[in-house]
Amino acid sequence: MPVRTRIAALSMISLALTSLVLLGGTALAAPVTREGAATLARVAEQQLTKPANPHKSDSLRLTLNGHASAVPEGDHYRLSLPGAQLHLGDDTVLDLETLVLAVTPTADGHWDATGALPSPMGVFDGQGMRIGEVRLGSQSLHARWTPDFQTVDLLDAKAGDIRFVPRPGHGAMQMDNLTVRFMPEAEARGRWSGPVRVEVNKLLTKTPDGAEETRLLRGLLAIDLTDFDMAQGALLRVGGGTDPGPAGAVLSRMKGSFSLDGYASHDDEGRPYSLKTLTASVTADSMDGDHGILSLDYSHRGLSKPGAPGQADPIPTQGDLHLKITNLPARTLAEADWNTLPADEKHRNRAIKERTLAALGEAGSHLTIDKLDFQAPDAALVGNAALVFDASNPRGLTGTLSLLMRGLDHLPANSVGNGPMLGFFALQSLGAPDEKGRRFSLDFRPDGHVKLNGSDVTLLMTGLAKLP
Repeated sequence: MPVRTRIAALSMISLALTSLVLLGGTALAAPVTREGAATLARVAEQQLTKPANPHKSDSLRLTLNGHASAVPEGDHYRLSLPGAQLHLGDDTVLDLETLVLAVTPTADGHWDATGALPSPMGVFDGQGMRIGEVRLGSQSLHARWTPDFQTVDLLDAKAGDIRFVPRPGHGAMQMDNLTVRFMPEAEARGRWSGPVRVEVNKLLTKTPDGAEETRLLRGLLAIDLTDFDMAQGALLRVGGGTDPGPAGAVLSRMKGSFSLDGYASHDDEGRPYSLKTLTASVTADSMDGDHGILSLDYSHRGLSKPGAPGQADPIPTQGDLHLKITNLPARTLAEADWNTLPADEKHRNRAIKERTLAALGEAGSHLTIDKLDFQAPDAALVGNAALVFDASNPRGLTGTLSLLMRGLDHLPANSVGNGPMLGFFALQSLGAPDEKGRRFSLDFRPDGHVKLNGSDVTLLMTGLAKLP
């Protein structure tokens, strides 16, 4: 069970916690009837057994060995999901056995429930062989479903001492605790305002021979949402959801942050790398109109990663970035018809990029980079930019980008590999030298031409844009 699979398994366990084991709060209860029990069993089975992403054949999905059933028990229903198995998308299956939930209908049509995942839970590979089991030392689960059973719109879930205990030939995994929480502070007309928190503490994975593979001291995602439209951008859609109807602005304001502390792992070639800290924060404002403001602050410290054999790879041990986009056409993008995109991922992503850039150009959105500062022991990239998305410009941008590069002059061309490193190498030779490195002033002209320190480099920029 590779490390990415085990980390994915933990993610899916958290999804199981948030989407299958649900507990409500203080909402007033509705009458419990036999008709209500039949409705609950039908909608629960119908929605929970849909794939999370109907467009992907390997999507996360839940299967049952039999049909869901519900019976009245006092002020709630006893919902049973027999033989529940969570298919993780990589041929790995998490056996949830028979899930039993106590579900209380609320006066506004929501479903509140209590329940617990079994422990241990068997884990099986694509051939049906048991490769280990997941054990939960503790769990506390509180949540609420929307009336159509498609969305979890309230959740307070915790699990402690989470372990994957492997059979021989597979790696182990453990986590001190996992917390997933989003609790509305205000709700009106389908709009949701409140905090979202996801926290992981002391994650450790090991190889089949017991060597440490991945370690994370702490990971935290914290978001505060204002006027979030649950129908358009549900925090958690169960079973992939259905067409929510006419699109519109998903939210009016959002402030979020993400942080990692004490992360260490290995790349695909087995080379170790580590990161002391990483923090990123995003603020989005006025997103219910076409003059939105989006700002990003990013910082990392203590990044260490060796280069590939025979190639220079000046990894920035520390980096800082601050950028802001104004006049963001948030409503136009939200109301665009995204259902007509190509089916295959490559052309779909290209179409999304083209439509987004076109909307930014029509709106005349501004991109400002106040700080760009990435430092490696023997190299650096520092700069700032003031750019305007321009639909009339063949290149889509008008404005200036100023950069200072150092540390690549001494590298032979065959040592920098492909992609961005090769582009930086080619550009550095055209920079104006000074005591700190080479300076660049890129001027994106309204006619589509690009000038570098006064010289026309349009053809060079076109070629670099086509690099893999």
